[in-house]
Amino acid sequence: MSAPLPTVEQRRTLAGLADVLVPEGRGMPAASAVGVPGDLIDRCLDAAPVLAEPLLALLDEAPSDAPGAFVRQLAAGRPDDFAVLSTAVVGAYYLSPEVRALIGYPGQEPSPLSVAAEPDYLEMLERVYERHPGYREAP
Repeated sequence: MSAPLPTVEQRRTLAGLADVLVPEGRGMPAASAVGVPGDLIDRCLDAAPVLAEPLLALLDEAPSDAPGAFVRQLAAGRPDDFAVLSTAVVGAYYLSPEVRALIGYPGQEPSPLSVAAEPDYLEMLERVYERHPGYREAP
């Protein structure tokens, strides 16, 4: 079962809140400029469906004309709600290929274990293998 997704109005509200949390600056785009209120928030909520209901409730509560004041109110007096909003926004922001390219993060890549590159690893395993099993029933 997939998480519920924001409505068009909730996405407009999210754009304002997201730009308060992640404004444009220092060579980085604002959250709304990379699509956080669009498909990126959908992907984020799909990955973390536990955020969906509380985020949508916050978006219904937030005034569309004063996003900065609402974010400050959450940060000051409702840390759990602020954590939901900021986690969803920042999580969606870093799903953006543009943002990942700007920070030099290629995404998850495989890193196979090389025994040749880790000689101490084999020695450690040999010591474990050679010692007495030492198993005792727990009291």
